[in-house]
Order: sequence, then structure tokens, then C-alpha cells
Amino acid sequence: MPTIDDEITLEKEMYQLGADRYVYRNQMRVEERMESMSFYGSVIVEAALEPLAQVILAKQESIKKGEPGGGNCQMKPLMQQTPWLIAAVAMRTCVDQISTNRPVYLIATDLADKLWMEVMLARATAREMMYFGDVRGRRSRKKEDIMRMQHTTTWTPRELATIGMWLVLAVVKTTGLMTIVKEWRGRNTIQILAATPKVLEYIKDATAAGALLCPHAMPMIVPPRPWNKDLDGGYYSFLPDAQLLKDYLDEISAVITGREPFVQAANLQQAVPWQINTWMLTQIEHGWEQGLEIGKLLPREGYEVPPYPKHLPEDHPDVKQWRWDANHIHDKNKDTLPMRVAVAKMIWIANRYKEYKEIYFPTQLDFRGRFYYRPPFLNPQGNDVARSLIHFANGSPILGDAAGHWLAIHIANTYGHGKLSWSQRSDWVREHEEQILRVGADPWGQDRDFWIAAKDPWQFLASCNAYQSWKTLGDKYICQLPVVLDCTCSGIQHYSALLRSEKMGATVNLTNTDHVSDVYSLILEKVLDALRIDAAAGNEMAIAWLTLSLDRTLLKPIVMTIPYSASRFGHVQQIKRWTYERTTEMFGHKDMWRWKENTLKAVHYLATIVIRESDIVVEPAKQAMEWFKAVGFAAAANENSLYWVTPAGLPVYHKYTGNAEVKVRLRYLTDVKFSQVSFYNGVESWSPQRMANALSPNVIHSLDGSHMAFVVIDAAKNGVANIGGIHDCFAALPSDMETLRNTVRNTFAKMYTPNVFKHITTTLKNQLTPQQREKIPRTPKQGNLNVADVANSNYFIT
Repeated sequence: MPTIDDEITLEKEMYQLGADRYVYRNQMRVEERMESMSFYGSVIVEAALEPLAQVILAKQESIKKGEPGGGNCQMKPLMQQTPWLIAAVAMRTCVDQISTNRPVYLIATDLADKLWMEVMLARATAREMMYFGDVRGRRSRKKEDIMRMQHTTTWTPRELATIGMWLVLAVVKTTGLMTIVKEWRGRNTIQILAATPKVLEYIKDATAAGALLCPHAMPMIVPPRPWNKDLDGGYYSFLPDAQLLKDYLDEISAVITGREPFVQAANLQQAVPWQINTWMLTQIEHGWEQGLEIGKLLPREGYEVPPYPKHLPEDHPDVKQWRWDANHIHDKNKDTLPMRVAVAKMIWIANRYKEYKEIYFPTQLDFRGRFYYRPPFLNPQGNDVARSLIHFANGSPILGDAAGHWLAIHIANTYGHGKLSWSQRSDWVREHEEQILRVGADPWGQDRDFWIAAKDPWQFLASCNAYQSWKTLGDKYICQLPVVLDCTCSGIQHYSALLRSEKMGATVNLTNTDHVSDVYSLILEKVLDALRIDAAAGNEMAIAWLTLSLDRTLLKPIVMTIPYSASRFGHVQQIKRWTYERTTEMFGHKDMWRWKENTLKAVHYLATIVIRESDIVVEPAKQAMEWFKAVGFAAAANENSLYWVTPAGLPVYHKYTGNAEVKVRLRYLTDVKFSQVSFYNGVESWSPQRMANALSPNVIHSLDGSHMAFVVIDAAKNGVANIGGIHDCFAALPSDMETLRNTVRNTFAKMYTPNVFKHITTTLKNQLTPQQREKIPRTPKQGNLNVADVANSNYFIT
């Protein structure tokens, strides 16, 4: 049985793992000449950007006036861009090589080369930049592509040499962060660029501090310390960023008693013991070692590029197709690298903890009260692979029809049938029972393709194994599998309850019906109807969209983010991503929309229809969002923060201030952000846009977090010891799911029985001046929805 001393030893290992990772990343950045991307490198770049930009601005003025000397004749290309972009390129290039002791002339050449690329790319058309983003290979190939662009001009070698050296010297002279020193190399004396002793000391201290401040948080092997009134608890050692509340701790700690529901729920949730599912670990390791792609498990070494067709001439269509495919695979490997690394970490953590009978996940809350597990990668809130790798440490037998029913529902849900009725889902499991049993016993046998096709294949596989064990052992089988139910578009559910909207509530199952209401499919049908009308009138864009067989996967990420103030830009980006994936799937790379004329026009056309039809369905929520936005703007105009207390007792401070940041956009190097010098005096600058746009989602998130807190507390009172989940998604053992489902519905109804909307809007309005209250819109009217009916809703949580 592990002891607290064992846990403290493990936490020391967390520190060492974090330190090793931090040092390794810094070493890699130095070796790859990307040191400006390190923490200390970005600080150095930001600190020097403004003064260097002013020196460059003065140089541009001198060149503009035609003043002689100083290399002005050869530095006219400096007039082609802003001093801040030039300064950003100069600082990035110099800091990237601050620890490499490279000769000054090589750094100057490199700097001028990168600056020319940035200047030319700033002239490129959107279409040219779209193609440029897909060009793979070395810088030489990138430059070749730039030379083919319409507005590209060349700089002479003398101009490049003069500009590069002048900028390096300007960095040295202006910033005082670097110096030029002489070094003997063989028989020659070479001038190299080096950091000053003061900067070297800073780098050393920053690296040492960073190594200590970045522990690799992992699960615990003993129950976490309960959170107290000082919001202290969790790990037994001090781990940075491991306190109960991620933000605003100092502002609320004085008013917390430790008896608030959000504190109680955090303690209950983190006290649940979990365990590694070793059977699933074996299956996932097999797929990982074989380089398989199954759901969220991606090929370990990335996707393989097919061999180049050497026997064909370069202009052959098959060679062109190979280039397309190779570029696509390179991009895919680059984009999926973080996900592949995450899977590797999950497997490592699972192997590290598989010997323990009980492991624990300390909880955290964001400033709005939403619950999270502190250890990253492997936890109950992870992706399909992560969730399948863990189960409850303390199981229970599957007794009676209810427990078996909920296991069957979970099997159907993870396969992708979560929108069917309860009976249809149970029927589907019975129809496929033989396959499910064979998969549960031998995943890699004759029914391999069956389980791989599931929506969440790894959780489905885990449920098949549980089902097979239950059918084999009967009452002797102790089930540890978490079965999961998910609320229906919870953001709109909360708005429907807030506004007592009957019509909107019916679309998200707040009322009791015999069928599952799917708001995404509802809006999809309205969008398709609009497209069919336009297509019948000869609209080519509507006809083109209908050929892509639009489905709810397009609508879901758009509609579910509406209550969180997602912008039109966000909707357009989602449609672009969906379109790229769908056209690639249907037509391959020979007929990708993004290379065609009027593609963006077509995307905006569809976005307009989607937003219009969505707004009609969720009109009451849109009115409330506009009201919250007006309140946020009014508070920012008066430089007031806003404050409310959630139903779970958490004080929420809505405040968005800080130094005004300027972003220098670079197209070849990475963008640079720096604070405007006018705000260095410590005076807070308010962000009216963020104060306005964030208020509505922050209110909804705070209510969502409160609901989770009440569910956890009431479930424990009702005997549910094993509970997990994230936000609007709840997990329990099959034997406990009937109780948990009732708890979820009852606590939602109970939370909204008081007029929460009136309480919040009154609280916010009272924080505005009388003059501001007169200017904001009238508070939206509430409807006649009886929130008590939620307790009887058949499909509130599905």
C-alpha cells in the first residue's frame, strides 16, 4: 500500500521529469537555431523590439531625406517595410543564434536573407500565400517559390550585405544585449556575435527557474489532500499551477469558507480512485507498435510517404500527383505530431502506473468554476485513447436490467448511435451481440474492422471487453468500466433554462418527449432547404454545396459554440476546415476547392445561411448575448470589473486588462508580440472588446460548472461513490448510472427553480452607473418554460 512518503518521492520525480523536458527543449532550440522561441529568448526579443524599431525608423527618415553616408545608398530596400517588422526579423535572427558563437558575417547574411523573404511575402497575394504555406523543404525551395510570385523583386548582393551588417550592428549598439568579440579559429581571427555577461547570467537564471517551474504533473498514488478554506490541497509538495483555482486566487481567498459546494465537489471528485485498464493498455500498445491508425491513435512514426516514381519523367501526371500526395503527407505528419506525442505520453504514464491498485487525479477549477483534472494527457477528461486506458478502481457487479441496459447504451453511444432512442440503441447491441462478444475476447481477429469503424473505437473496445466478461462470468464479474452520458448541447440548455424558453428548450431536450431532439440536425435541415431553393433558382454555389452531402458534423462545432460568443470569423474557419476535409475525402487532391476561384465567396455564402438559420432557432439566446455584450462594453468604458457569485458559491471576477500588445506578423519566421511602450508606466489598459465578448460565455460556463458541482455532491449523497466527467459529460459504473442520470436531471431543475437570470442580470446592472444602465438594452423577457419538467425529461442527458 503506497504511503505519503511514496507520493512525495513520486512528486520529486515529477519535478525531475519537468526539468529534464525543459532543458531538453532549450537544447533543441539552440541546436536548431530557434532560441528566440524559448521563454528567455522571447523576453529578450520583446524587450529590445521597440528601441530597435525607433533606430530603424530614424534610419528610414535619413534615407528618405537623401542624406549621404551611413550606407544609405545601399539601404533603400529598408524603405519597403515598417521598422517594427524589420526589428522583429533582426531580433529573431540574432537571438536565434545568441548561443552558437557564429561569425557576424554569416548572421548578417542570414538576417538579410530572411528580411528579403518577409518583405516579398508581405506583397504576396492571398492565393500565393495559400500555396506558399504548403511548400515543403529547405529555405532554398521556399525562396524559389517566392521568386515565382507576381510582385517579387530582388535586392543586389551589396544591398543584402549592407543591410544585414547594419542591422546586426544596430542590434548590438541599441540593445546592449549582445556584443561582437574576436575569436581565433585556426590562423584567422573571426568576429562572432555573443551575449553579454549580463544576458548570459539572465539566460542561466531563467533556465534554472524554468526547470523548477515546469514539473510534469502526474496522477497521485494516495488520496489528494482535501482543499481547505485557503484553497490549499491536492499534491503533498508545492507544484506550480496546482492550486484549486487557476486564476484570481488572491481576489477571492478572503471570502471563501471552504464549505462552498464548489469546494466540496472538488474534494469528492479528486477522492475517486481510478486504475489503469491493463487489458486496454495491451491492445493500444499493439496498435501503437504496429503503426496503426485507429481513431485518436495515429501511426507512431507518422504517415509514410510513397516512393518517388523514378521511372517516370518529371512532367508525368503521376509524378505531379506524387508531389501533391507527398506534400499532403508531410503536412499531415507535422500537424499530427503533437497528437502522436500525446499518445506516447499516455502509454508511458499508463505503464508507469499500471502496478498501482488505486491512482488519483487532483482537481482544478478555472476562474468560472469549471472542473478539470490537473495531470495532463492521461485523465478521465482526455480523448478516446486516454479514457479507454483508465477505469474505476472499485467496481461492482452488473445486477438487474438497469445496469445491463446502461452498459448496452454506452456500447451503442461509443459506436456512434447516441441519437437513436433508448430502445433502438439496446436493439442495436442485441443485433450485434455476437460481434461484440468476439471483439471483447479477441480484438484483432475476424471482427477487427467492426470495432475500428466505431466513433470512439477504443472506448467501444473497452466496453466490448466488459460486455464479454459480464456475459461469461455473470454475477461474478466485477465491472469497473465508466459508462458515459452527455448532455445535449449544454450551452443552449443553460440559456433555455435561464430564459425559460419553451421553444428553444424543446430543441435541446429540456422537455419530456419520446424521441431525441437534435438541434444540429434541425438546423441542418433548414440549411439544406435554403440551399435547395437557391439551387432550383440556378445558384451555382448552392448546387456545389449540395454535392458535398452536408451533415451534422458541419453544424455541430458551429451551433455548440454560439452560446459562447463564437464570431462569424470562427464559423467561416470551421466551414473552411470541414470543406477541405470533405472535398479531399470525396475527390482527393485533384479537385480541392481551396485552389478554385470564388472558394472564399462560397464559404461566406454558406456561413451566412448557417448563421441565419441558427439565429432563428436560438433567437432568445442571441438576444441575451447582445444584452451581456452591452453590459460588458459599459463596464469597460467606466473601467469597472464585473462580479457575480455562482450558484455553487464561487465568486467570479470578470476583468480583462493588461498592457496593450502589438503583434508584428511575420510570414516566414514566427510572429512577434510586444507591449506598447506607452503602457510601461504600469497603468492598466482595459479591453472593451474582450469585456463585451467574454461576459456571455463566462456566465454560461459558471452555471455549467455549478451544475457539475451539484451533481457530484448529490450523487455522493445518493450512494454513487465512483463518478467522473467533464463539464456536461458524466461517467459512472453501469450499476450507478440510473441514479446518476436522475441526479443530473434533478440538480439542473433544482438549480434553475429560482430565477437565476433575474439574479445575475440584476447583480450586473447594479454594478453600472445610472447613466450606463439607461444606455444598455432592456433585459430580455423570459418565457414560460417550467424548469421542473427537466427532472422528467427522457433525453436531457443521452
